[in-house]
Amino acid sequence: MRKGIIASFAIVAFVMLFNGAKAQFSFGVFADPQLAWFNSDTKKYDSNGSVTTLNVGFTAEKYFAERYAISTGLSLNSLGGNIRFSDVFTLETKDGNYTVAAGDNVKFKAQYITMPLGFKFRTNQIGYSTYYATVGLKGNIRLKGFAWEEANNVDRETATDHFAFAFASYYIGAGMEYSLGSESAIQLGVAFNSGLTKFLDVDNGSLVSQSLSLRIGVVF
Repeated sequence: MRKGIIASFAIVAFVMLFNGAKAQFSFGVFADPQLAWFNSDTKKYDSNGSVTTLNVGFTAEKYFAERYAISTGLSLNSLGGNIRFSDVFTLETKDGNYTVAAGDNVKFKAQYITMPLGFKFRTNQIGYSTYYATVGLKGNIRLKGFAWEEANNVDRETATDHFAFAFASYYIGAGMEYSLGSESAIQLGVAFNSGLTKFLDVDNGSLVSQSLSLRIGVVF
């Protein structure tokens, strides 16, 4: 059911993105500070706090109507969080394997290439400002992952195999664009992101990534 909804959404968005030669295009760049954390479907893994991360990239939007657009782009996205394990856990890194005792915390961070595909809705310009809302899906491809664990003196050791090679997520956000003249604008906003598929590979459970991001960008 979930895969069918994702596929249907993607097909509709791609058709609208590439249909119509006279549509208006808009491009931008951004650097989004984020708070990222894990959400678990089992008591074996307790989300034990967030980590600060950054998502940097560009956006491309095609307006199929005056105030409605298909939005996509590409970014280098850092995600992660802290986990407290209720059972003994084996942490596997490039430097060795470590036994994490029950109750101990592990911090994970990973870098992903992220491609969003969604819809953007904006108001008419009010003074110099335009307000918008966005909703859509993201595909994420793993680059590299790291781990920190105090009891075993693990300090940013490579732990890429613990992270899913790819995962899907959704996002919803809102913000404003302040006109600089012509088509250029400063963009400020907030967005909530949540995984639809597994982000971290652990035994007998599913850990998904969630984050709250602050959009800081420029639209051309």
